[in-house]
Amino acid sequence: MIPDQILDGIRQLDPLPMTARRLSSMVGNSKSNIKEIAQIVEYDSAVAANVLRVANSAAYAGRYPVEQIREAVVRLGTANLLNIALEGYLKLFRTAAPLYDLTEDDFYLHSAAAASMIRALTAESQCFIPPTASIAALLHDIGKLIMVRYMKADLSALLSICKQKGISFVEAEREALGCDHAEVGAAMARKWDFPQEIVFAIEQHHQVFHGGNGAILDAVMLANYAAKSLGVGLGAEGLNMPMDFQGSCERLGVSIEGFERACAQAATWLEEQKKEMKPTG
Repeated sequence: MIPDQILDGIRQLDPLPMTARRLSSMVGNSKSNIKEIAQIVEYDSAVAANVLRVANSAAYAGRYPVEQIREAVVRLGTANLLNIALEGYLKLFRTAAPLYDLTEDDFYLHSAAAASMIRALTAESQCFIPPTASIAALLHDIGKLIMVRYMKADLSALLSICKQKGISFVEAEREALGCDHAEVGAAMARKWDFPQEIVFAIEQHHQVFHGGNGAILDAVMLANYAAKSLGVGLGAEGLNMPMDFQGSCERLGVSIEGFERACAQAATWLEEQKKEMKPTG
């Protein structure tokens, strides 16, 4: 059960930007049309500029560059547009997280690496990975932002519990704090009215279900593992987390070689994002 101080913190969260809220209501909505989506993006100049930049980046660029928002909407799709809007929002939370031994850039870069890994996995998978998986991957650790803000805990105590009881870091969170960052993240996603499949993937990304997790959750778990394997956002948790790597790969139709290629591709895209984060002048 999530402690009251955490629930109070979630209730006090700044609302999502209007663009992100409107796009989130359109994810998976077959009735949404390109013109309507393009108008939402065009009304937000910062998001519009980023949408055009991403649409022409190495990760998405087609044969010809796009210059109009409507063309970018067609190329990227609603889920990727929402990801772009959310990435700007997450950058506002760039802060050190000593409870997880993360620097101020670690959280954002880990989230960005996981979202990039979804794109790379999609190209390697023999199964359909829903576009909303990239949103779930971007937000899978969002609960950590609330945990570090409202929970008074000693990192060494959590690590001691892991060692003494031979349990995962997320299990130590539950034992010491009464909840874990995954369930707190899910509560945040519910407050923001995200689709249920995104909420579920955030909430369960440290749970292993016998018989399968579903494509979105399998993809998010692999993306989280890949981001950490690339050395991004390892923190105190490291790779001390439950997962069924082989099972997730098999269910998604991703070979070991395909997973490795996806990691290499995600690493390339991540380096581009790191360059964009460096101050200029």
